Amino acid sequence: MKKFVKELRIVVGLIAESASFAFFSIKSDKLRTFLSLFGVTVGIFSIVAVFCAVDSLKSNIMEGVKSFGSDIVYIDRFPMTQEEGEDGEPLQWWDYLQRPEITEENFEYVARNATLAESVVYVILGNGNASYRRNNYSNAFLFITTDGLENVMSYSLAEGRDFSQMEIRGGANVAILGYNVARELFGDSYPIGKKVKVKGGSAIVIGVLEKQGESMASIVNTDDAVVLPLQFGKTVLASAWGSGMMMAAPAEGVSREAFIDELRLLLRSCRGLSPSERDDFAINEMTFLLDMLDSVFRGISKAGWIIGAFSLIIGGFGIANIMFVSVQERMSQIGIQKALGAKRYVILTQFMVEASFLSLAGGLVGILLVFLISIPVNAVSEYFTITLSPDNALAGMLIAVVLGILSGLIPAWKAATVDPVRAING
Repeated sequence: MKKFVKELRIVVGLIAESASFAFFSIKSDKLRTFLSLFGVTVGIFSIVAVFCAVDSLKSNIMEGVKSFGSDIVYIDRFPMTQEEGEDGEPLQWWDYLQRPEITEENFEYVARNATLAESVVYVILGNGNASYRRNNYSNAFLFITTDGLENVMSYSLAEGRDFSQMEIRGGANVAILGYNVARELFGDSYPIGKKVKVKGGSAIVIGVLEKQGESMASIVNTDDAVVLPLQFGKTVLASAWGSGMMMAAPAEGVSREAFIDELRLLLRSCRGLSPSERDDFAINEMTFLLDMLDSVFRGISKAGWIIGAFSLIIGGFGIANIMFVSVQERMSQIGIQKALGAKRYVILTQFMVEASFLSLAGGLVGILLVFLISIPVNAVSEYFTITLSPDNALAGMLIAVVLGILSGLIPAWKAATVDPVRAING
């Protein structure tokens, strides 16, 4: 135990002495140190900044996915990923246009027979103008839905209430407005109970959605939406463009594969497709989007590593230069240490730790720059924020320490293997 404590004291003493020498190197020639550590600072800044940006993008996108549910399945004419035809060639957009629409009859058949689904919802997406007296909101996003939307999409109301089952099934002329639509039409006045026009049809406002805000991850920006019950919404969109699709959520404990297989089987049966015929619809999952974005993020991360690596190489040469100068200036001291019995590993460790402290100093400045830049970016940008997480800060510090060890290895080895007599004589 005493031997361990003694060795621990030696190690702590070496680290403390190396830290003091590193501080002295920084203080003795500030310009040389600044130029040498600048590459480390830029390299760590580039890598950590990319890490933080990628993490922030992933976080924003996951929040957008969660608002629709990461396990939600979308049945539409158009796939999220490229499909191949019978000849093995990728299908073109006009091939998808030739597919039949997802109809209300398709929805009713699937909803009636699905045993593995918690909820199946039919929605029609469109656009049109909404107005109240002289106020007009052009090109509002029309979201027309059946019952059960709350089971496949996360949303909350700032004012009013949700649709009742009677209103949805009876085709009542009621509407829920997105935040921007309500503000544009009513300003600060209370909108509940007021009658608005949506593409010529009249609807009574029963609710206003909470503000969603701009987001890079938003699949649908509900701030610009007008939500209508299906039967009433169909009359509004009677002469306008609209695209129907199904949204389905699996029951608890149901495997994704079994759930999708059942939906595919039911829709094929409803449409009378023979076993030899291909699907004339697409079953989309959010995992397709996430997988695609993961490859994009990997590319961005690689670019950050490449940019940072060039700067780190330059910074590594700068640290090596400082350490060579430091070894030369302290050659007599090294000789005395060796003459007094200092082991080779002691001197080797001393200089490598010193190089690590120098590199860590440059890395900490780079990490600090990321933090300082994130403050104005987060203040200005509404839909993109940069957060310096402890993991990314620790990764940057670890990279800096490893760079210091590698950069100081050759100078440290030179100091550890020098002849003590030659070292004392200079």
